[in-house]
Amino acid sequence: MRRESIYFFYGISLVLFLIFSSGIQTQGATWDSYASEYEYTQLTKGILYPGGEPHEVTIEDTFKVWNVTTVSDKVYFRTNFTPYFMGLMHFENQEEYDTYLSEHYWYDNDTDSMSLAYSVVGTNFYFVDMLDSTLHYNGTMSDFDIRLIKHHMYGLFLPVNHPSFNFKTVYATSFPIEEPLHDVNFQQKDTLTLDKMRYNGYYLYLEYSYFSTFIRIDYSIELMYSSIGELYFSKITIFMYNEDFEQPVEDYEVTFSLNPEYRFNGTEVTWASSLVILSSLMLVTYAYIRFRRDP
Repeated sequence: MRRESIYFFYGISLVLFLIFSSGIQTQGATWDSYASEYEYTQLTKGILYPGGEPHEVTIEDTFKVWNVTTVSDKVYFRTNFTPYFMGLMHFENQEEYDTYLSEHYWYDNDTDSMSLAYSVVGTNFYFVDMLDSTLHYNGTMSDFDIRLIKHHMYGLFLPVNHPSFNFKTVYATSFPIEEPLHDVNFQQKDTLTLDKMRYNGYYLYLEYSYFSTFIRIDYSIELMYSSIGELYFSKITIFMYNEDFEQPVEDYEVTFSLNPEYRFNGTEVTWASSLVILSSLMLVTYAYIRFRRDP
């Protein structure tokens, strides 16, 4: 069967499933109307220190998302994230693994892809399979913790237009398995710049340190979302330092970026426009200082 036919088959199957299982529902009641497909590039750069000597590692991969369908409080999609996501689960044998994939994720062997969904119930945000079973992560929309997105599957789309949705802004407490946090720095902006293009949306940055036995861990996460909640970019950096031996253990970063052709409504940022803005700010500042000095 040709790949185009496979995509068409699963697209039709998904639509029929949604109609007969959920009835006729109003699209976009909780979510927005997203594009039908997305493609991301993930780049992992790291330095390991086996025996104290640095060893560099670089890995690049491509992730695709398609058949994105919004129905009331759910967003369904198909993706080739399968090996990464299913690696978190344990099975006794290959047959058990294959059966589970088929029943819960409508797995397609030809494209090595699976179907998943995000679901909003009240003020809770769930990650579910095609049987509506909650998966590994869930969050509260009124205080959504961006650290959940370190597992990219969790945060491809966020219900940012829901009246209860807000990003968590206070990080005084610890995260699972993390000790009390130190040197916390959180930033949030309503514009973001990516590959010399500026977009309206959500820019979020969080950094802090914590200790695990004799290891100090410096952690940071940088996120960029479109104004309708599409993940445009994420970068996670982790630096581990052995305080006892006074030497680094690991130093790596993982960037996950939506390819440019799948981003919309951006404006080009040029050196000229930046210079004009800077000059204007300098003139305004100068005029203000003169005004304060003049009697």
